Amino acid sequence: MTPSDERETPAEQESVALVLDAGGARSAYQVGALEVLLPALAERGHRPTVLVGTSAGALICGGLAGVADRPAPAQAAALRDLLDHVTKPAVITPLWRQVPEVVARYASETLGLSRFRLRGLFGTGPLRATLAEALDWEAVHRHLSDDTLDAVAVTATTVRTGQVTMFTEGRGADLPRPAPGQHRRYVDTHLEVEHLMASAAIPALFPSVQVHAPEEAAGWYVDGATRRRHPLVPALELGATHVVAVGTGSLRAPAVDRSADREPVDLGDGVATLLGAVMDDPMRHDLRRLRQTNRLLQDPGTAEAVQRMRREEGERDLRVVPHVAVAPDRGDELAAAAMEVFDRNHRTLLGTAADPDLQVVHRLLGGDSPLQGELLSYLLFDRDFFGAAADLGRRDARRWVEEHPDLWAT
Repeated sequence: MTPSDERETPAEQESVALVLDAGGARSAYQVGALEVLLPALAERGHRPTVLVGTSAGALICGGLAGVADRPAPAQAAALRDLLDHVTKPAVITPLWRQVPEVVARYASETLGLSRFRLRGLFGTGPLRATLAEALDWEAVHRHLSDDTLDAVAVTATTVRTGQVTMFTEGRGADLPRPAPGQHRRYVDTHLEVEHLMASAAIPALFPSVQVHAPEEAAGWYVDGATRRRHPLVPALELGATHVVAVGTGSLRAPAVDRSADREPVDLGDGVATLLGAVMDDPMRHDLRRLRQTNRLLQDPGTAEAVQRMRREEGERDLRVVPHVAVAPDRGDELAAAAMEVFDRNHRTLLGTAADPDLQVVHRLLGGDSPLQGELLSYLLFDRDFFGAAADLGRRDARRWVEEHPDLWAT
């Protein structure tokens, strides 16, 4: 799974990585899970010192980096506070204010006036302001310079070439250098708002983001989830010996329902399917790969053959990676919670009048689709949905802790 040796790592050399994957509004689930996992780690003498985040997971990593010197319960409280700051008015510009600009930009491109481009349907100016104000950037950089943290890496994807870029602070020039064929790179970075914005720029929905620094990586970026295939690998390449992964997609592949596959579909179904493939599947597949590698290495005969083959190919030895993996057991739970909150808060006449945006999007993308809850769960920046998603995260994290008293699985 990662280059290293197979021998057991001494406790003083342990490095715990926290990997937070993409999820949009669903990342409230991750905050709930961390309310349980961070204290559980601390009770066992561990704390994450490598933070790897993608999309909304990158925003949470930024928030956690700013409070990394606090006790675990205080860290969890700070993440809950951050969640309270990212409701819809603090994330997306109201649609009624965007319509003229969207129409103008679309007409400009249609007429060939390419300098005035349409880069996304939803304006995210409020999110930029929220990240600048809600995150303690001075503390983030201090914790990376005083060894409270070893590294923070956020994933973004270049628009033109599709290269996965890990904007990384904390390792200086000592960064991994993947082979060119792996199509990812690490860039030594002084992390700022623009890097988190780039990581969370869901293509088509949110505008692509221009990153200015460092100069070697300047350019236009979209959501880091669009091209990354192995969410766990960066944590291991950055030196982690133990991995805590929290995703928002199901740990199990969805059940096959052939009768449902014959039902008519709409635009919302296509968008939900695309988001599921991009956001959910890689974490599930990478965890399966890690577990398979761990099992191979625990069989002496198989382990020797695998290691010998890797040495012959110029690769370094694999090793067993203890890990924690928390994600919804059933992928439809977050979707159901989103649909319930939408029906209660936004489908009524009063709710629509107070905030018509979600109702408009709901109808534009096909209001009767069974996958609407799936799609809404990425966009429902609503405190009630945050509460329901966080409850599920706490439930699943407690289940993991109960089933793994020493916390780690191998």
